[in-house]
Amino acid sequence: MMETVLFVLFFASYIAMIAILMKGFNPTVVLLGVGILWAILGGLGPLEILNDIIGSRITANASALMTILFGSWFAQVLVQTGVVKTIIRAAVELGGDKPKFVVALIMIVVSLMFTSLFSIGPVIAVGVIVLPVMISLGVKPRIAVAAYGLSVGVATLVNPSQYAVVRGIVTAFADNVPEAFGPPWSDYAFIAFGAGVVINVIGIMIIMSLSGVKKRVKTWAVAVEEEDDDEVKFVPWYVCISILIPVVLVIAFQVNIFPAFIIAGIYAILTTKTRYKRIRVYPMIAKTFQDGLYESSGMVMYMICTYILVDGATSIREIIEASIGAYLPTTTLGLCILICILLPLFMYRGPIAIGGAGAALYATIAAIGMVPIEFLWMFCMVASGIHYGLDPTNSSNTWTCSYAKVKPLEFIKTVLPVSWVYGVVIIAILYVMYG
Repeated sequence: MMETVLFVLFFASYIAMIAILMKGFNPTVVLLGVGILWAILGGLGPLEILNDIIGSRITANASALMTILFGSWFAQVLVQTGVVKTIIRAAVELGGDKPKFVVALIMIVVSLMFTSLFSIGPVIAVGVIVLPVMISLGVKPRIAVAAYGLSVGVATLVNPSQYAVVRGIVTAFADNVPEAFGPPWSDYAFIAFGAGVVINVIGIMIIMSLSGVKKRVKTWAVAVEEEDDDEVKFVPWYVCISILIPVVLVIAFQVNIFPAFIIAGIYAILTTKTRYKRIRVYPMIAKTFQDGLYESSGMVMYMICTYILVDGATSIREIIEASIGAYLPTTTLGLCILICILLPLFMYRGPIAIGGAGAALYATIAAIGMVPIEFLWMFCMVASGIHYGLDPTNSSNTWTCSYAKVKPLEFIKTVLPVSWVYGVVIIAILYVMYG
C-alpha cells in the first residue's frame, strides 16, 4: 500500500513538473526542486540528499562538467576566428536562390558543426546566423526552428562532450560505461548520425512542400548580420577544418577530450593569424576562454540540477519496480518497441527521457537485470539523442523558439513527426547491431 501511495505522489509530482515547465518557469530551479522531492519520496534523509545526491554527484561528474567548459571555450574559438560564419556562408552561397536546397545545406552543415560545438553559447552564435537566413528565404519560423533543433539534436550522437555528459547520468545505474568516446558506442553512433541527418532533411523538405514558402529572395541579398570592421569575416579552408579536429583526435587516435580541444583551439587561432595579422594569440586564448566560461556557467548549473533530478529518480527505483515493474520490458526487443510507441513522452522530461523521469524507468530495468546492461546504457545514449531535438524545455530549443517567436506547441507539432520517424529508425539500427 505504501509503495502505491508513493508512486501516486511521484506521478503527481511529475505531472506538476510538466505543467510548471509548460508555464515557462526556469527549468534549472524546477529540476532541482523535483529531484530533491523524489529523493525524499525515495526515503533519503537531509544528510543523504546533501552529501550523496548533491555533493557526491557533483564530485563524480567533475570531468563531465569540465568537458562542458572546454567545449564552450572551443566553440568560442570557432565563433571568434570566423570559422562558423565562413562555413555557413559557404553553404548559403552554394544553395543559390533555392530555399529548399539552402535549408538542406544549412541542416547538414549545422549537424556537422555540432559534432564538436557544444553548450547554449554556440547554439545562440550559430542560430542568430542561420535562423534569419532561413526565415528571409520565406521559410516559416516554426519550420526554421524545427530544422535547426533537429540538426543540433542529431549531432549529439557523435559529440564527445555530450557523450561525457550523458555518461555521467547513466553511471547512476550502469558501472561499465567506457569513459572515452569509442567502441562499441562510436561504431553505432556514426551510422545513426548519418541516417538521422538524411531523415531530418527529408522530413523538413516534406513539411516545407506541404506548408509552402512565402517568398523567394536572392541568397546573396539575405542579411546575415552586421559586422564590425575589427571582426574576422572570412577564413581559408585550412582554418575551417579545425572544427573536425577534436572528433578525429578522440575517435581515430584515442586522444583525451581535453587536449583534443586545446590542440584544435590553438590550431584555429594560429592559422587564423596567418590571414589576420592583427590577431594576438594569447589575448584571444584568454578572451575565448573567459567568454566560454561565462556562456557555459548556466549550462553547468543546468546539468548539475539534471544530475540531481536523475539521482532523485533513481532513488525511487524500488517504488517503480514494486508498482509497475511487472509490466516493464524484459527483452531488448520489448524495450525498443515500448520506447518507439511512447516516443512523444520524451517531451517535458517525460517518463522515458533519461535526463528526467525516465531515469527511474531505466534504473528499474537495470535492477531487474533481464536487459543486458551494455545494450541498456547505449539505449540511454540513443534516448538522449532523440530527447535533445524534441523537448521544448531543452535549453537550445527554448532559446530558438524565443528568438524566432515560435510557441512551444507550434514547435512540437512541427518537429514531432520527423523526430518520431528519426527515433524509430535509430532505435531499429541499435537493435540490429546489438540487440
